[in-house]
Formats: sequence, structure tokens, C-alpha cells
Amino acid sequence: MDLAVASLVLHYLPDWTVVMSEVFRALKPGGALVLSVHHPITGWLRSDRRDYHRTELFDEVWNVDGVETTVQMWRRPISAIFTPLLAQGFIIDAVYEPSPTFAEDTVPDERMRAAPNTSPVFLFIRALRPTARGVVTAGT
Repeated sequence: MDLAVASLVLHYLPDWTVVMSEVFRALKPGGALVLSVHHPITGWLRSDRRDYHRTELFDEVWNVDGVETTVQMWRRPISAIFTPLLAQGFIIDAVYEPSPTFAEDTVPDERMRAAPNTSPVFLFIRALRPTARGVVTAGT
């Protein structure tokens, strides 16, 4: 594969070791993994805040059209996000903390609209599989 995308799915997995191994294996040299996860600070702020450095399962209640749903996901510190990538041999090519703006008519909850403008919500990463010579090709 030239490209693998994991958009807001990895935080549902307690361990990324097998996934990173398989993605690395499936990517051709010079191929890219692009992923997005919840930002570690956001997860920590939503946790009990006892220990930023641990990886832990936590619950989040979502209100969708007046129906409350509890969703479970794994919160991890920044090192637990990057270590599985680096341990597998990926080269981190880009890291981005987006700051989206939501229109009032698309996100009616004022807190949800304001949060991305004042605190990190997501973390985007592009990780590359090195070429046979250990370098990354330009433009990948």
C-alpha cells in the first residue's frame, strides 16, 4: 500500500503494537500512515487527572439528538502515541494540532463549538515507512 489512514479509530484500542506492525508490513517503502486521535491533553482533562502518564479506559457521554450514549475509549499520554510508531520503525514526518471552527448551525452546543478554538482536541500524525536505504522519498 502507498497510504494507510486511521481517522479517529485508534483510541478504541488498548494496545497499538499489532496494528502498527501490520500497517508497517503492508506499506511499501516510502508509504505513509496518516492518523488522527484525540489529543492527549483533552483525554487527560476528561479523566480523573490522577496520572497523565498512564494509559486508561474512560467513559464519555455523548448527547446525540437528545439521546445520551456512553462511549468507552482509551486515553494515553503523548509518549504512548509516538512510541509504538517509532518502535516499529516509522519516521514521524508531520504532527499537527488543528483548531477547527464550527458554525452555530452545525454544532448547537456552545461548549462543543468553543472547545476546539481554545484547547487541543485532535492530534494528526503522518508517519512514513523508510525506504530500503533508510531514507524517505520526497513528496510522499
